[in-house]
Amino acid sequence: MSQRTITLPADLVERFEVLAEQRGRSLDELIAELLSTYIPASGGNWALAVAKGMEAAHINWIDDPDASVSSREIYKRHLDEKWKRTQNSGGSDA
Repeated sequence: MSQRTITLPADLVERFEVLAEQRGRSLDELIAELLSTYIPASGGNWALAVAKGMEAAHINWIDDPDASVSSREIYKRHLDEKWKRTQNSGGSDA
């Protein structure tokens, strides 16, 4: 297998190293393990693997057919409020 280099921020590398040490694995083994949870080893459909993982996760899903519209409105309100705060505080809340 050929080798390639990936540049990551030092704090992220340190977190990977600590995690690898805690699990008693090398950094290469840890990254392969983490990736194998998202990418099927058989080279199958990665999107299906992600969907299955999300279904298995304990996530409180929002069962709202208008969630995207509601989210957009809530986010717009948030931005409006933030803009008002910046206007009142002289721009220090940006």
